[in-house]
Amino acid sequence: MNPSKPSLRIRAFTAVLIAMTFLALAVSGVILFLSPPGRVANWSDWRMLSLTKHDWTGLHVWFSLIFLITAGCHILFNSRPLLNYFKDRLTRRVGFRREWVLAFGVCGLVFVGVRAGLPPFSSFLDFNETVKRSWEDPRGVAPIPHAELLALGELAAKAEVPLEMALTRLEANGVKGATAEIVVAELAAANDLSAQRVYEILQGVNASGRGGGGRGPGAGAGKSSAGRSEEAGHGPGGGNGGGNGGWGGGGGPGRMTLTEFCASRDIDVKVAQERLEAKGIKPAPGRTLRDIAVDNGYERPYEVLDIIEGKAK
Repeated sequence: MNPSKPSLRIRAFTAVLIAMTFLALAVSGVILFLSPPGRVANWSDWRMLSLTKHDWTGLHVWFSLIFLITAGCHILFNSRPLLNYFKDRLTRRVGFRREWVLAFGVCGLVFVGVRAGLPPFSSFLDFNETVKRSWEDPRGVAPIPHAELLALGELAAKAEVPLEMALTRLEANGVKGATAEIVVAELAAANDLSAQRVYEILQGVNASGRGGGGRGPGAGAGKSSAGRSEEAGHGPGGGNGGGNGGWGGGGGPGRMTLTEFCASRDIDVKVAQERLEAKGIKPAPGRTLRDIAVDNGYERPYEVLDIIEGKAK
């Protein structure tokens, strides 16, 4: 006779499930710790192991729920030995034990330390913020936080690009389903693009980061689809590298003053001025970065950003 199939052992299943969910929580937790802020991740379609930040957040939440339920069952199954940890070894009555007093003390210390902003708790959280900020690139900044949630017509208005011209540029670049009412994130997902790329296209910026020169969608010559003639090199997204090296007419670091940009990147203004002066650029804290670049003959304003950030050789 074949031995009967052993029944499912709930305790063993619970222990294994706790271990597996703990591993999943550890992986997803580390990735979320290192991930960029949501406004950056959603705008640039940031991914890790082919999953978006939204995917990792969903996985982390669900594995947390499973872990909590399973841990509760594990505690229930082992309630008797657990209660023994709260009893005095000699009297076997509930009493103070150094082990659980120390455990409560550790939890209390963490709570107080985080609430009061004391190191090393505050230092670790500051490090986390530094890691998240390191993903931010002023060259690909959204015109407003979470701009991917805007309707396409609203985003075009933020970019100061006529809606008809924006739709023409998108169509010319193979973007399907573009309408004034569609949400930018939905349009991007439907065309396997990032919201940032949709924004660049409607501004007339090609994949290399330069504005569309010549004619066609994004060109600075001829007539726009709105029927308004534009002088070569001066229309939205046209000539001059498509609005000063791809900065376009709407938002981004190009509209920041030197002081504002330095504040956003935690750069000392005096240090930035010294770096610019070393390259023969006359800094003007009250002028926009676009104006500083143009005034000093730079065709690509992002070169000025590299100098300010100390990246230029």
